[in-house]
Amino acid sequence: MYHRNEERMRIARNIRLIRELRNYDQRYVASSLQIGRSTLSTWENGLSEVKIETLIRLAAIFDLDDYRQIIDFDPDALFKKKEKKED
Repeated sequence: MYHRNEERMRIARNIRLIRELRNYDQRYVASSLQIGRSTLSTWENGLSEVKIETLIRLAAIFDLDDYRQIIDFDPDALFKKKEKKED
């Protein structure tokens, strides 16, 4: 089980990474959420927690099927080479 702080930091990192992978700047995402850019920045830096309702809205902006894709996002999996299967 994750400690609350560790989970908040993981979600913060994931929000930033997904935003950057989508080539969205903070202004665009903040505007889409109708919040200030500084609020988004506090989430991305893990200074405040993001509510589930907000994660749902973020998932829609990021064109994800479910908000849990933000929580469970694994950036390491993007860069791992697929292992060749030996028969």
